[in-house]
Amino acid sequence: MRFLWRLFVGMLATLGLVVLLMVGGIAAGGWWIARHFEQRHTLPNEIVLVADLRGGLDDAPAEGLAGLGIGGWGLGLSDVVLALDRASQDPRVKGLVARLDDTSHGLAGAQELRQAVKRFRDSGRFAVAFADSFGELGSGNEGYYLATAFEKIRLQPVGLVGLTGLMAEVPFAKALLDRIGVVAAFGRREEFKTAFDTATEYGLTPANRTMLEQLLSSLSTQLVAGIAEGRGLEQETVRRLIDVGPFTAEEAVDNGLIDDLAHWDEVLEEAGSGRVDLEDYAAADEGPPDDAVSVAFVRATGPIVRGNGLGGRIGADDMADALSDAVDDPDVRAILFRVDSPGGSAVASETIAHQVDRAIAGGKPVIVAMGNAAASGGYWIAMGATKIVAQPGTLTGSIGVLGGKPVLAGLWDHLDIDWAQLPTAANADIWSMNMPYSPSGKARLDHLLDDIYASFKQGVAEGRKLPPERVDEIARGRVWAGSDAVGIGLVDELGGLFEARRATRVALGLADDAPLDLRPYPRPRTPFDRALELLQSESGVLGRIASAVAGLGETGIARMPALQVR
Repeated sequence: MRFLWRLFVGMLATLGLVVLLMVGGIAAGGWWIARHFEQRHTLPNEIVLVADLRGGLDDAPAEGLAGLGIGGWGLGLSDVVLALDRASQDPRVKGLVARLDDTSHGLAGAQELRQAVKRFRDSGRFAVAFADSFGELGSGNEGYYLATAFEKIRLQPVGLVGLTGLMAEVPFAKALLDRIGVVAAFGRREEFKTAFDTATEYGLTPANRTMLEQLLSSLSTQLVAGIAEGRGLEQETVRRLIDVGPFTAEEAVDNGLIDDLAHWDEVLEEAGSGRVDLEDYAAADEGPPDDAVSVAFVRATGPIVRGNGLGGRIGADDMADALSDAVDDPDVRAILFRVDSPGGSAVASETIAHQVDRAIAGGKPVIVAMGNAAASGGYWIAMGATKIVAQPGTLTGSIGVLGGKPVLAGLWDHLDIDWAQLPTAANADIWSMNMPYSPSGKARLDHLLDDIYASFKQGVAEGRKLPPERVDEIARGRVWAGSDAVGIGLVDELGGLFEARRATRVALGLADDAPLDLRPYPRPRTPFDRALELLQSESGVLGRIASAVAGLGETGIARMPALQVR
């Protein structure tokens, strides 16, 4: 038996080694292919960039197969902006042709791209936008708004221009929850913190209505102004057109919304030779000059959670480590912090904010460039920065706190389900969803919310150098458009990465045209690192094999059924 056991374990070990070699070979092969492509791919002397800006651009660093060197680079929104800015200084680049649609970059993301396209055009290069349709029987506001930054807009025949204006829709499910016996027991600080109103209210509260109406007014004004400027129309004309949209292709031409009709292949042919995909152009970057100043480029995209970040989330430990590494790197002189987050855990947000404070205390300026949102926890991690730059359409602030639980006691009554509870302390049941808060439990929840809210407001007052009473006025959970946030002190300047880089130079006392070496943090891992990490993790191949081998040696004693202890 011992011989058979050793033989079996040896077979598993051999299998693990084979798998390791296979995955390592795939990673190495992907790396070789990528390197081979880079070496073989030489850019022409005259370049027309071709960009696909349909859908959405994820601004988080690429993961997955792309991280193993397989399947391309996958540009994020920041990468597109940086590539276009580089191209605007490249004498080989003559123009840009971009494919658009009913995009989902967010209004602030569209504004960032519009500004990059306008800088590209201001450098003397042409820029043409094409869409087969700006929405097909659906909204195309954002995609068309982005297209108006180009000098020419071309639409496929039978395409539509879904320019219909902005609208907010808020669902309310309290009546349904009442019917099934569920109570949403949540506390807020303060009245504008409305994320859970869907479950706690029957309709819009006065505060929620006021906030949404102001947001829609600000964002609609920006939409109209951008279209009017881009198409050379009066703003009143644009408002009138929005009221009668959407438009057929012919109607769009007649009203000056687009220039002419064409198909994609015709647009490419007319653009001329030397066409290069924007991804390929970005990948062929030769890097900054030797005298460039090193600046850490850290991107925080998604909801903020404790621990590590997976699936488009900002893991506090990962983000804090990235910032800490940048702080400790003697070559790095400043940090450019890209924030695009709707918020999340207060504890996780403070973990990240601490590293921002640490950087500034160590003499390294932190310049924040906000994306579509820097709200709640997203604003918490930015509030202590040296300078904050936001787009006019950035959803900013939401300085407040939410906390609570759904109470399912009524639902269990409907279902004739009883729960036996054996608490060992007065507030042992505080987080149980099977009963409402006791008076002492509710008092403790209120105390926790008050404490976190006070910490948030204090951080804003100190970071933004605002009087506490002023912070109390502009906090209260209220979301502001970036165009309004700049006037109340939550934001220093309107703009994007371009303005944030300029602010970085100012903070470092550099000339306006001083070159910057933006170094991504966390530092990109090699394909082999990713393959090895995949294999060594508990959920990876070697981890599963080790667990299987260990499991074979167990005695088979029956495990006790799970017991929930809260």
